Amino acid sequence: MSKRRLAFSKLNMAKYISHLDLLRCFTRAIMRAELPVVYSQGFNPHQKMTFSLPLSVGVTSSREFADIEFEDGISDSDIMKRLNLTLPPDIRILSVGAPEISANDIFAAEYEVTILSDSHCAELPDACKKFFAQPEVAIIKRTKKKGEQELNLMDFVESAEGFRECGDDARFSLTLSAGGQKNLKPEIAVEALIDHLSSQTDIKITGYNIHRTKILYDKNEPKEFN
Repeated sequence: MSKRRLAFSKLNMAKYISHLDLLRCFTRAIMRAELPVVYSQGFNPHQKMTFSLPLSVGVTSSREFADIEFEDGISDSDIMKRLNLTLPPDIRILSVGAPEISANDIFAAEYEVTILSDSHCAELPDACKKFFAQPEVAIIKRTKKKGEQELNLMDFVESAEGFRECGDDARFSLTLSAGGQKNLKPEIAVEALIDHLSSQTDIKITGYNIHRTKILYDKNEPKEFN
């Protein structure tokens, strides 16, 4: 048996699939594809599968990762081909191979954020840039273990750059802490930005889109996780 790392995209309507439903989706797709997956032992055996950094509902991604154990004798190309025939069209397997980097080494994730406005506003990109230039922004982070905590958003922002107009909207790149040691969901940062824009400016915000472009590891010399 061997562990394989599957890179996959999660686009369009697939952004509404929760992490638990994504797990079920992969489990059923593997069964339909009749792939020789390895199961855990015990009274409730399940496919041996883990996801490197689960996405929030509503966020799309160019490249996500799942580590799955298969029996020997199945090729990487066969896994990719057979799964793409059974997965939903908005989830595509991009590559299959042996994992070389531990998910424990992930420290950040990069997102492309689009702030939607109901009319053209040349000041919108600059207003977003000024927000992330602040040294401190109070946010509320909720966890199962610690409940609600008031934290400084800027402690989780690795970088915010590339602010630009996109029609009536603003677009920029946002890199946030991610992984087991320090993690922030991107929608918390974006909703804090929108609250600020709504209360401190006359810009009319109608919504936002978040797309994950990269997962990063090795904080000392950041590299793209694969």
